[in-house]
Amino acid sequence: MRCYLDDMCHTLIEIEDNVTISYGVYFTCHGRKQGHNRILIKQVAYIGMNASIIARREEGTVVGRNAIVGACSLVNKSVPDEGVVAGIPVRAIGKSGK
Repeated sequence: MRCYLDDMCHTLIEIEDNVTISYGVYFTCHGRKQGHNRILIKQVAYIGMNASIIARREEGTVVGRNAIVGACSLVNKSVPDEGVVAGIPVRAIGKSGK
């Protein structure tokens, strides 16, 4: 579905069971003058269309269990379990309630 998984460090991207990843999502584990960092998408998370997940910190970026990432969002920090986030960069807008 035209998603991009960082090909320089695809082994650092972990996607658990029952995750929904919409069309056009980018997963980026590194950047200019930055190490290669981990991305973890926990169970039952939902990633909206054209979102970008960026692991810019050494501890990486985690999208929590049952979390929801809004369409076209820039995830540059971890999202808590059941968190609902949206925006550029993301900010918390609620809880998923699952």
